This record gives sequence, C-alpha cells and structure tokens, in this order.
Amino acid sequence: MMTITDLVRDRVPHAPQLGLYVAPDIPSKKLRHAISDYAADVEPADVLALYDATLSGTAGDGALLLADRVVFQNNDLQSAQTVQYRDLVGVEATSRWWGLGGKKVDLTVNRGRATFDLSLDCSGSPEAAEYIADVLHAAMLKDVDLGPTDRSEETDFEAVRRALDRLRSQQKLTEADYERMLRALGENRSEEA
Repeated sequence: MMTITDLVRDRVPHAPQLGLYVAPDIPSKKLRHAISDYAADVEPADVLALYDATLSGTAGDGALLLADRVVFQNNDLQSAQTVQYRDLVGVEATSRWWGLGGKKVDLTVNRGRATFDLSLDCSGSPEAAEYIADVLHAAMLKDVDLGPTDRSEETDFEAVRRALDRLRSQQKLTEADYERMLRALGENRSEEA
C-alpha cells in the first residue's frame, strides 16, 4: 500500500508556475510564511507539499499537505481550516464564478455526527485544483497508508470510556445512551478477553 508521502510525490507535480511545491524543494521563505500565517502548529519538516494561492507569491494563503491532514486558508478574512484525511467523505474540483476560469476544491467533511462542506479556493491557479483534489480523493478512499494511529485494530476501552464520560458531563450524551454504550463496550470487551 502506498503512503501519503508516496502519493503526494507521485501525483503532485513540483510546478511553481501553478503554485505547487513538493518537499524537499519547498522554498523555506514560502514555507515559513505559510506556517506563521495559517498553520502555527505545523512543523516545517512535516510538510509534504505546499500550494501557494497568493498572486504575490508569499504563500500567506494556500494549503499545506501533511501525512495525516491538509491545512489551508483561502484569505486573511477566513479562518484557517484543518481537515484530517480520515474525516473526508467527499472531494471534488469544481469551477468557480460560473465558468470564468476560477476553480476550487470542494470538501465534504464528517466529524462525529456533523457533516459540513468546505472549499479550498484555487482561483489563483485553477490547474492546481485538479492535482490537490486528486491527492485528497485518494487519501479519502484510503488508497494510502495513513499510519498506525489511523488503522489500529484494537479498541482502547479506557479511552472510549473517558470520552463517553466527557460527553455525558458536557450534556452531549443522554444518560440512556451513555448506559447503552457502556453495556456495548463491556460486551465487546468480554468478547476480546
């Protein structure tokens, strides 16, 4: 199975004319600016590819592809977005502005019970949208190995119980649902033993 690093290197061209830069050939100035502007929790060594969405070439807007997630910001008026690949349930490159040349990558994201849509604006370089969408779509379909934390085969029962306790204390889980989930957790635990 291909890793996300292999996937990015295989499917994303190092094409500065499209605003696409693939590690290890990402200009350090662009990378530093992107991280400081919209991805403060990202380590430079973890970035697999950078999409510079700015017309000025500063990389203050755009996207960073990492091993487990994409982090992006369309402009300074919008909040930065972080999307784990495992949360993607839909990816599509679409036209913007009714055929006037702009493109975007539409993402459908599922987190728990919430499903919502986000868009990564690629209007500055419409050709880049297809490459970004292709990589994200492949990661969504699990065509790549997302690492051991994303494919653990064992349930951490204590972690699940702590999460259920937290949800109950936040009143996001009814007492009946809490008890039902604990029973299911207990039954599964006894099957494992």
